[in-house]
Amino acid sequence: MKRILSLTVAAFVLLSFSSASDIKLPVAQGKTNSALGIYTIDKAGKFEMIKGDALRAYEIRYENSPDTVMVAVDDSKKGLTRYLVISDNLVIEYIAGPEYFGVRIIDDRFAKEGFSTPQQNLDVQEYYHQKLITGKPLTETEHLCLISVYFPKLIKDYHRIYATKD
Repeated sequence: MKRILSLTVAAFVLLSFSSASDIKLPVAQGKTNSALGIYTIDKAGKFEMIKGDALRAYEIRYENSPDTVMVAVDDSKKGLTRYLVISDNLVIEYIAGPEYFGVRIIDDRFAKEGFSTPQQNLDVQEYYHQKLITGKPLTETEHLCLISVYFPKLIKDYHRIYATKD
């Protein structure tokens, strides 16, 4: 009887651990310090885009918004990581080098793929504030967290556009 009970408990424990490994944990979460509330960053799989290259992709969701933001990461140039940030209202690029991280308008490489930065949706003053967000090296996850907080502010009237979840 003890042996059957032990085997049953062992099987239950193994099943519990295998089910727990199927749970998808977010890459990161944090506060936006805005009406958007808490952001959650999840992996989104591969994002086929530039000349057939598969880029890492992430999805950013906000607690108080039904909208999501997609981020495609391109690190094909040595020493430079580019983050293409795509939403319904704005497409922009963040650049990370060894000693800087900041925003810039979409360049020709992404423009050839059909992406552009619509000037009518861009808050120009906020854009210039974000040209250099930090001057120290950070990890990809830290860059994604900064994008989660800073990106919505680039959109004119972002409070009206994003923070509308009932």
